[in-house]
Amino acid sequence: MDRMILEQIEKKAEVLTDALPYIRDFNRQVAVIEYGCRKYMSPVGEQELMRDIALLKTVGMKPVVVHGCPIGVDKFRENKRIAKLLELCGTKAVGICGMDMETPAIMLDNGYIPVIMPNDIDTENVEINPIDAALDAAVGLKADKLVYLSSHRGIWKDEARTEVYSRLTVAQVQEMLQQGKVTEGVRSRVERGLTAIEIGVNRVNLLDGRMEHALLLEFFSVAGVGTVMIRDESRLYAHEKDE
Repeated sequence: MDRMILEQIEKKAEVLTDALPYIRDFNRQVAVIEYGCRKYMSPVGEQELMRDIALLKTVGMKPVVVHGCPIGVDKFRENKRIAKLLELCGTKAVGICGMDMETPAIMLDNGYIPVIMPNDIDTENVEINPIDAALDAAVGLKADKLVYLSSHRGIWKDEARTEVYSRLTVAQVQEMLQQGKVTEGVRSRVERGLTAIEIGVNRVNLLDGRMEHALLLEFFSVAGVGTVMIRDESRLYAHEKDE
């Protein structure tokens, strides 16, 4: 076998081995993902993101997608479109309209990825913020994770925006908010994240959804690529305590 090919195979095996502790800790955990980067995505980038979400389900997680809709686009068609993109990745997905959590819970139990458009037929013309809807879904479904995908990588360490904090506790985030160190673009998601953790969601991830494989890199690597918010160090996963 060609040496270069063998090295590639060995590298892939190493990546899979390194991911095993994460897969174990995330097994059967609900992850609500707010797809807030839609308008920044190319068709190819969007399909790659859906493939990554489908992969989360394949390794045992229970992803749920919550999304809004661009102005001028039919909300219900958009919902079906996103569900179809997931199905093209070889998984089962179903579009759900409205914020009744009973249906998504049933779909999760039956092996589907729920794709939630917050509006239903009675609220078709009402402006519902998907950031708030994702928070409500995470709480209603007792999610382990609430993931906000946007055009922001997380909470920046410096004004030059060269690096983000990889992990912050609630107390640290609250202090940063008081000091005005959280940029306006991500502030609303940070505030909703704090609310989610206060109510019972285990952690909140802030990610740039435009980044290739952002979800996988955040969930299955030591460093991650965004910012994760947790109540305190007692909420670390088993694999994080060994780092």
